[in-house]
Amino acid sequence: MYNVLLVDNEPAILSALSHAIDWAAHDCHILNIARDGREAMLQFAQEAPDIVISDIRMPEVDGLELARWISENHPACKVIILTGFPDFSYAQQAINYRVVDFVLKPTSEDSLLAALDKAKQRLAEDQVRKTDKQADVLACELFLHQLIFDPVQSLLYTMERTNALGLDLSSCYVLRFGLDDIHTEADRIAFQSEVREMWRQAMGEHTIYFIPRGERFCYIILCAPVGFDPTEACHQVVQTVQQTTDFQITVGISAHHHSPLELSDAAREADHAQQLAEYSPQMPVISYGQLPVLSDLHASRITEELRTIQSALENRNRGAVISGLDRLFAYLRREAIPFPSVRRIAVILYECGQGLLISYNLEILLTDASLASERALLDSGAIDDIEQLLRGYLTAVLDRICMNATDLDDLVFRVKQYIDQNYAGELSLEGLADYVHLSASYLSKLFKREVGQNISGYIQQVRIERAKVLLRTTAMKTYEIAEAVGIPDPVYFSKLFKKATGQKPKDFRSEEEK
Repeated sequence: MYNVLLVDNEPAILSALSHAIDWAAHDCHILNIARDGREAMLQFAQEAPDIVISDIRMPEVDGLELARWISENHPACKVIILTGFPDFSYAQQAINYRVVDFVLKPTSEDSLLAALDKAKQRLAEDQVRKTDKQADVLACELFLHQLIFDPVQSLLYTMERTNALGLDLSSCYVLRFGLDDIHTEADRIAFQSEVREMWRQAMGEHTIYFIPRGERFCYIILCAPVGFDPTEACHQVVQTVQQTTDFQITVGISAHHHSPLELSDAAREADHAQQLAEYSPQMPVISYGQLPVLSDLHASRITEELRTIQSALENRNRGAVISGLDRLFAYLRREAIPFPSVRRIAVILYECGQGLLISYNLEILLTDASLASERALLDSGAIDDIEQLLRGYLTAVLDRICMNATDLDDLVFRVKQYIDQNYAGELSLEGLADYVHLSASYLSKLFKREVGQNISGYIQQVRIERAKVLLRTTAMKTYEIAEAVGIPDPVYFSKLFKKATGQKPKDFRSEEEK
């Protein structure tokens, strides 16, 4: 059964369309009616129809503007336009907006049913293509999952499967991206589909496959020639995420590989790189070639020690920083970790300190002559010298931060006050971070720790509460309220409102008026 939305500003025509055809006999159901394009957009928030039959000339949002909006936001929906004015310019726009057919007024039952059959046929064809494509992608991703996590496969079997699936893994990378751990599991799962689209856009013509690893991590199999360097595209995704969401992501990139049998090794390389990227605030993207040369066992233990030291730095816990350094360097000596690898590990910790200075708006201290320089670490010839330099540098960083630390309660209060006063405008994590002179990643973690919810969640809460007040106390239309509280898309506003309150805006207003 296909759901149909009828749109016309003339009640008589709406009534005629609703009752002149036996819709059920044609496997259709009138889902809803709307009196103009804007009202039709709001109907999508409740349930998206399969087919829209709309008049072309209506106040506020006309039929072609509605068709454009549907093509951009709900491309699976099919649109039929009713018009009394056959015009080539209309037809050209309709083609651009993927309108199925024009039906001339006065509308006959036969012409409308013919257009309806076209729309149903397009929907059926789309479903077949979608099902086939989904099945192909799923089969590829299941096989790639097997190659990564169950790599004991014969060369013959692997080559037969790659040929059967049309996979070309003769030149590829494995990437691993990780989401921060300050969001809820539900938020991270919901964000996965959004970030996947960012990856597709960044990688352009190159084929990619996604292999999820829990709700925080995901592998990307990137099929690209040896001359392609994915680093820039990875930085593009990291930047887009930072600018448009309150998530933070880190990325690890494997070395270039030439065989599907190497995917498991490539995934381990990406693992190590991404894990170290989490502890290098200034390097959210790290390739395998930048890593210290370590065995899997050593890499796991050292990564854990780096995690402990970074956490202690963020919490300004001098004792925990010193004890963490003691454990780390004792392990490096006991396991006889090669000196070049020790130097690289030290640089990672040095950059943690730099990232902390930046997060407190103390960039000027990055060139402070009284602090040990990165060059001094690189020029050190012994592990004792590196440990001494690093210990002195990190404790000096903590001293500077403690001298300049803003009272956390006051800082969070200022952020909340700014949101409360500016909810109607455009608010972003980056903008709020600039307002209080902190890095976006540090503010995000701080707000979550102090308030108990993400900044985006708090902004949404403020906007919904204000919308409730306007619904109770004014006669403003839903789309006017949406714009007044900083959510200019009325369809998205209705979705958020129902998610937060369990009711549609109009139902909330009706209940309050009782």
